[in-house]
Amino acid sequence: MEKSVAGSADEGNVSMDKSSSCKKRCLCDWISGLPDEILVSILDKLDSKTAVGTSLLSRRWRRLWRLVESFHFSEVVLPDNYCWVRLGPMRDYFSTHRDHHFVESLQWFTRLKRETPLRRLSLVFSGSVECSDVVNSAIASAAQHGISDIDMAIFGRMEYEFPWWLLSVCRSSALTSLCLSHCKLSVPLDFGGFGSLTKLVLVQMYMSLKEVQVLLRCCTNLVSLHLIGMFDIRILRLPKLKELLLLMTPSLGKFKVDTPDLQRLEYCGEMLPTSTFQSIPCLEHVSLQFTDDIYPEYDADKLEDISTCFPHVKSLCLRYEIPKLVKPRTPATFLNLKVLTLNIATKPSDDLLWMFMFLIAAPYLATLRTTVHYLSYLESHSGVVWDDVDFQHVSLKNVEMYNFMGRDNEIGLARLLLCRAPNLRYLSFNQARLEEGDDHQLVPPTWPMAETFSPRDSQFVLSKLLENVSSSARVVFI
Repeated sequence: MEKSVAGSADEGNVSMDKSSSCKKRCLCDWISGLPDEILVSILDKLDSKTAVGTSLLSRRWRRLWRLVESFHFSEVVLPDNYCWVRLGPMRDYFSTHRDHHFVESLQWFTRLKRETPLRRLSLVFSGSVECSDVVNSAIASAAQHGISDIDMAIFGRMEYEFPWWLLSVCRSSALTSLCLSHCKLSVPLDFGGFGSLTKLVLVQMYMSLKEVQVLLRCCTNLVSLHLIGMFDIRILRLPKLKELLLLMTPSLGKFKVDTPDLQRLEYCGEMLPTSTFQSIPCLEHVSLQFTDDIYPEYDADKLEDISTCFPHVKSLCLRYEIPKLVKPRTPATFLNLKVLTLNIATKPSDDLLWMFMFLIAAPYLATLRTTVHYLSYLESHSGVVWDDVDFQHVSLKNVEMYNFMGRDNEIGLARLLLCRAPNLRYLSFNQARLEEGDDHQLVPPTWPMAETFSPRDSQFVLSKLLENVSSSARVVFI
């Protein structure tokens, strides 16, 4: 009897152990219980080597990765904060972080028999002859499987030429997005491909002006166009374009854009003359960065010029390095502006109070975002000249201050906003810099991050901020 009871107890313990282990396994592998659609979308966001590696987990995962529609292959292990615009200066990093399985991985991809259409292929490599051959084979294979999105960046030799001939007119009908960086694209004068493209990105391409013109002439259905470091372009006529990004454009000469349906513009270059942009009544989102001081006489009219060029803008981002703005002869008025972002690099002694002139120019502004970087070599600059007026901004509801370091000038600007915006509801101080999209990251990576605040620091800032100031706004430290 005792033996029977002991045996039953042992069996019960074994059963409980199995049940416990099953529960632990289920808790650890809860992700496998998600629907196939969600798991495939997760795999789509991984690099291809990691995605394929999940096939070792179980029979289900061995089937799932074959449903992946996006593949990413890189000859180097890219850092988390990489950006196509910054690929050039990072060549030293690439030389010590190579992935020696790149060629083998692409050869495997070329031989792969797919059961579903291929949506996206992303490639980052050095442009070497060995890599070029296998890359071209992968592109040819992708074209046969109805590829719709190709993203390619070269970080070494710019001699590599993108094989547009592998995407013939009949094959490229599915191609809707093409992003090329630091390589050649030599199209003939009678080129007739890429008519199905809705998005085109060219980053510092080795192309002649004529080749660019021929290419754009064929892309009649473009909705989004990014030109970065393409220095010869002067005129763009794309009737269906809705998004245009022009970064590091020519420092001399006018740039004319005739795009009646344009809704979003990002521009980095010289000051825009009033007559630069035409026929853009739909333009509502604008981001501008001025990099050239060849025409200092334009400085007094910048706000006035911007409001004249973009009368319908609702969201405006302005980037300046120690802005040379002076008080406009007549106040510029942005009657439709609701969101304003100011990305400023200035000298450490700048009091920042002049930034209030932007609020005076936008009486119906609801949200203000600021991010300020301090550069010591700008200390010799004279800064901004402006006349303060007793202006109450009744429309401002939200203020977000990024890269906040708790300096006296930053607190002074925040105090001014609390005093002059009686209906302000929310004021936040964020230690992080204001980040933007992948193609938009022109902030030099050497700029320091904000300092870390302790609770005591926050209380100190709060006491200085609210001293003799009455406001119902909610103040938040992030």
